[in-house]
Amino acid sequence: MSAAATLAPISVATTTPAIEVRNLRRTFHVGGGLLGQDREVVAVDDVSFALPTGGVLGVVGESGCGKSTLARVILGLLPPTAGEVLVEGQRLSALDRRARARLIQPVFQDPFSSLNPRRRIRDIVAMPLVAQGDVPARQVRDRVQEMLARVGLSAEQGERFPAQLSGGQRQRVAIARALVLRPRIVICDEPTSALDVSVQAQILNLLAELRRELDLTLLFISHNLAVVEHVASEVAVMYLGRVVERREAEALFREPRHPYTKALLASVLTPEPGLGVPDVGLGDTLPDPANIPPGCRFHPRCPVAEPRCATETPKSVDGAECLLLEGSGRP
Repeated sequence: MSAAATLAPISVATTTPAIEVRNLRRTFHVGGGLLGQDREVVAVDDVSFALPTGGVLGVVGESGCGKSTLARVILGLLPPTAGEVLVEGQRLSALDRRARARLIQPVFQDPFSSLNPRRRIRDIVAMPLVAQGDVPARQVRDRVQEMLARVGLSAEQGERFPAQLSGGQRQRVAIARALVLRPRIVICDEPTSALDVSVQAQILNLLAELRRELDLTLLFISHNLAVVEHVASEVAVMYLGRVVERREAEALFREPRHPYTKALLASVLTPEPGLGVPDVGLGDTLPDPANIPPGCRFHPRCPVAEPRCATETPKSVDGAECLLLEGSGRP
């Protein structure tokens, strides 16, 4: 069964969003060295969205666009500078660590660095249950065995250490650890980028199966547009901390509206011989979150920018922030 088929949106009864982000902002202060001045780095800037229960929101963008920082704020690992996050209608800031863990869990990019190399697999998976402090030992053992089996790992593999498993098996361990508390929301931050292509497909199919069986809501962060196209019901495109386009996945991939989204899609390599590496017209200068330009922050790299783009801040029109969409024309 394909990932596209198994990850079709499911129907849900509740109208309360699984995750609601309101005007979220997260900044960092970076030292300027001995003679330099401290700089403010804007990682996430006025981001708002609502992810319905059972949905899959894919977040894409270049490295440094703020998507991983967004994930860490939603997980409660970083406090927001401004704005708020609600999880199933509850303010994240009002929940203690144990309550957050029961609602929302992460699966990170590198399964090797996220697993304690000195602990056996069964103990790693059991850690969230033990941290709750009120789960009987027998129930811990039973839940660990059940979750290892769900992700395709045997009891014998549960006795091993992370170094004794393959990369794909370690990511299965990370998924089992995330789901052992039976959370309703999972934040996947590049969960397949450290894996071989064939193993990526296995992990995506596993996530699809678990999502269907456990009624999970997924926030799926990835730089791989092909993966996002298959797993997401909705896609948010980030650039310099802002969501510049957010629409249903099928519509966005069929007819992207923002020039940056178009450039991202044009940058996907194709196996067709003779086409070479695509030139998407973005130039060689990478965006600097410590030096955000005025007006539309994409205008220094935009192939269709007009003079007003350097001074006017765009508003969202049909899910995309672009001044050229506010008039009669399309970019």
